[in-house]
Amino acid sequence: MTPMRAAVIVLALSIGSAATVALVSRTPSEVRRAAPGRAANSPSRGADFSPEDVARHAAYRGPGYLAFLLGTALQVTLLVVLARGPFGRLVEQVQRLPGGWVVHAAVLAIAMVVMAAAVSLPLGYVRGYAMQDAWRLSTQSVGSWFGDQGRSLLVGAVTAVVTAVAFYGVVRWQPRTWWLWGWATFTALTALLVFIYPVVITPLFNKFTPLGDDGLRTRVEQLAETAGVDITDVLVADASRRTTTENAYVAGLGSTKRLVLYDTLLRSGSEDETILVVAHELGHRMEGHIWKNLALSSVGLLAGFGALAFLARQSGVWDWAGASGVADLRAIPVLLLFALLAGLVVLPIENTISRIFEARADDIAIELSDSPNTAVRVFRRLGYANLADLKPPAPLVWALFTHPPIPDRIEAVLSRSSGAP
Repeated sequence: MTPMRAAVIVLALSIGSAATVALVSRTPSEVRRAAPGRAANSPSRGADFSPEDVARHAAYRGPGYLAFLLGTALQVTLLVVLARGPFGRLVEQVQRLPGGWVVHAAVLAIAMVVMAAAVSLPLGYVRGYAMQDAWRLSTQSVGSWFGDQGRSLLVGAVTAVVTAVAFYGVVRWQPRTWWLWGWATFTALTALLVFIYPVVITPLFNKFTPLGDDGLRTRVEQLAETAGVDITDVLVADASRRTTTENAYVAGLGSTKRLVLYDTLLRSGSEDETILVVAHELGHRMEGHIWKNLALSSVGLLAGFGALAFLARQSGVWDWAGASGVADLRAIPVLLLFALLAGLVVLPIENTISRIFEARADDIAIELSDSPNTAVRVFRRLGYANLADLKPPAPLVWALFTHPPIPDRIEAVLSRSSGAP
């Protein structure tokens, strides 16, 4: 396939996917501008949401599921099209550069990231900016959004270079047992990424300041002491410069571990509600979920490298891409296609585990705060603030949801508080 024909195919699909999502996501302004009533967050309403609320949230979330499907298909198409000729021509050009295989692998990795980002940009703009703005979830300007895309591209390029050089370095160093060394290397790189993420990557996108409310900070420290969790930092992210959505998270390992609260979260809820959210995040620390996720990632990497080692012995896997084998730079699109498809296969498993972890953190939050009513109020507020899907189809929950649906989280609170088994 010629580069021109490949570009036409991919460009047409890219624009077509974005146009399809834009068309499907069209929603009357009165629906988009509707706001929940004063009693929307009342614990007395439990897990009951009106049909209007369910339909409104589905109108926002539905196109997102379609965007995920089309975006995945678009990336698969890009990799298949590149493998059928254009990428091989690019490799021939790059191999003329001085610097040896390290430079060649790095340049090709950057080229792949740039092409993938360019192909995804129209769909990303529709879903990531236009829809967010239409539903009043975004506080960004178009320029600010594109600035974020540029920073994301930079992070992706650096990550891709490290990944490509590490992979081909291991394959060239240990041609027989490369898959075992690859597993060990990428396990270490994953741990390094978790370690540096809060101090190197997130500051590119947000400013973080220490929690300034002395009273709230005191309560957070007391709660952490009760939970037996050592908190290095409690920080506030200036999320409101981009979004109206609310969130909190724990990140980092060792000296970089921290608890981060969105400023939107602090502004929207009472102190008791914020403490409930903090208790949930402390629950993740108490249960060692970051370390458990690292261990599970390592197991997944071992399975993935083992499967790739098996495929490496099958010549037909590489022939259709014009590559001689796994060590050939022409194999990059095939390797990325394998990683993409493997990720889709394990995604439901990862998300099932994530939902179990989140449910456990909810339980701990209620134990620490001893306030089921506050938990119900918080979940309802988060559901409305983030336009969560209030009645998602079970297959989508199984495949895509990292957290239990909001009604399920509320039902769990009510069941626990009523003493039901």
